[in-house]
Amino acid sequence: MTDSEAPVGVLNLYAKPTELKGRLGIADNSHDVVLWHLLHVASRVVDGHCGRNFYVSSESKRFDVSDRLRVHVDDLIEVSQMVEDWDGDGIYERTRHRSELLLYPLDTNPRSPHGVPFHTVRVSPKRSSSCFPLGRARVSVTGRWGYRSHVVSLDAYTDDSGSPVSKASKSIKVDDAQNIVAGHTIIIDHEQMFVRQVGASVLNVERGVNGSTAAEHPDGSLIKSVQFPAEVVEATVLTAVDRWRRRDGVARTDDVAAGASRSLYDPTGDVKRLLAPYRKVSI
Repeated sequence: MTDSEAPVGVLNLYAKPTELKGRLGIADNSHDVVLWHLLHVASRVVDGHCGRNFYVSSESKRFDVSDRLRVHVDDLIEVSQMVEDWDGDGIYERTRHRSELLLYPLDTNPRSPHGVPFHTVRVSPKRSSSCFPLGRARVSVTGRWGYRSHVVSLDAYTDDSGSPVSKASKSIKVDDAQNIVAGHTIIIDHEQMFVRQVGASVLNVERGVNGSTAAEHPDGSLIKSVQFPAEVVEATVLTAVDRWRRRDGVARTDDVAAGASRSLYDPTGDVKRLLAPYRKVSI
């Protein structure tokens, strides 16, 4: 049996349509499009309420520098490169080696099941004479961003009789798809793919999402996914359930897809209590 297909524009869900259907007691596929969009909006509502993203992205970000010894950054998982603009011309002429940096808090591990992100980059004590340049957008950090990157195996492997997965293919053959559902963001090697539909051991995917790069993968590659905090998953489901129950007659798909008021409505306070430990505190 083939799952319903995720509509275009839906991405980075913190809960799956199957979870939402189970909570609502819906057995058929007649409302699938609306449910997909409700989960997408609910996931972004959770992001907005917490002031952070729980999905992992790979990109470069620029930051102002007001302290020569440290730079406050967004939720950071790892640094691949840091470059600096020393004369304010918008050109980052100096590359700082990773060994010259310390990431804070020191005790955290964003890849662990209960890890938290880094939020400050400091000059290593061994390089105390080499400070950061002061001013607007003086440093650019390339890396992976998000609250955490705890990756788990889905106990599935690519399976195409020895043929590799080409970087252009949007259909991934797997040996066992029982742990994969539409709405999953899966990881093969370093590439993220959003699963739009699951058929008979074939995944219909969007390649190279969240700043990752579409690449060729050997046959037999392990399929993994980022595991989101349980409280975030539950808060997303509750938010989507509430929006379903508050719909005006039959929910208008175009309104839901556009965001349809992405503010948090939480009369019971359950969602706020679940997300309280994850709300970002302004520095």
